[in-house]
Amino acid sequence: MPLCGGGRVSYREYGHPEGDPLLFVHGWPGCSAQAQSLHGPAGRRNLRVISVDRPGMGRTSRMGDTGFLHLPPLLDELMEMLGCGDWYVMGVSGGGPYALAAAWALPHRVRAALVCCGAPPLENAEARRRFSPAYRALLGINDVAPSLLRWMLVPVVWAARIRPPWPVMKLLCVVLGKRDRMALGERGRFDLFYPSFAGAMKAGAGAVYRDGQPYTQPWPFAVDEIRVPVRVWHGSRDTNFHYSLAQKLATRIPGAVFHLREEGHYSLPAFRAEEMLDDLMACRAPA
Repeated sequence: MPLCGGGRVSYREYGHPEGDPLLFVHGWPGCSAQAQSLHGPAGRRNLRVISVDRPGMGRTSRMGDTGFLHLPPLLDELMEMLGCGDWYVMGVSGGGPYALAAAWALPHRVRAALVCCGAPPLENAEARRRFSPAYRALLGINDVAPSLLRWMLVPVVWAARIRPPWPVMKLLCVVLGKRDRMALGERGRFDLFYPSFAGAMKAGAGAVYRDGQPYTQPWPFAVDEIRVPVRVWHGSRDTNFHYSLAQKLATRIPGAVFHLREEGHYSLPAFRAEEMLDDLMACRAPA
């Protein structure tokens, strides 16, 4: 869809085509295909899922600077063009901060926001220590040699273009925790997960690198100023981001409700989608 200021935004739709609008923000690295697992649960709840590609990802134009507060105006314009007056917003993993940014910047449009296994703010060294070893390594490289990190993404991008056979992909799941292995070790669920990752890689190493940079910076908005209902969901077995970081974030958002389930980073959206959608739809704006 063309934008008024130039460029275009790409998106996918799932669920009920005439249902209540739910805007979905994908994780990192990812693209709008991540929301396809919501198609059935959303359709049964009369929800129209509009999953947007962030600038530089999918077929959305690159738009100069990227950041958490650069996305809400784009979301506002897209939803207006689609005839959506107000809407729910949901962000998974790296989409979490963007969902909260939309709630902060667009309180007149956002009915309620839900963060699922969201990336937390990197406020200090203690928070970084509660990230997975892989993320800590990437952050360390980005601190001292950002150009090296960008080049490290090049072989990953090329490898993603040739999808390995299922037995090989299943073997890679061995490194995950038990619940995450259950979520991704089943062929059907993995087939729902992989297109989001592959779609991100198609954008190229530079786009993936740029899309990841906002997570390394302080959040440019105050979560204690959010005035719409917020639900924060996290897994006690999440090894990407320790649940205590999500719990701490929820305490800073006025009226936010924190839900902890015995799930991992990938099993939470895979196994708890219906429960989360019910929770989001039950939200009511404060009087």
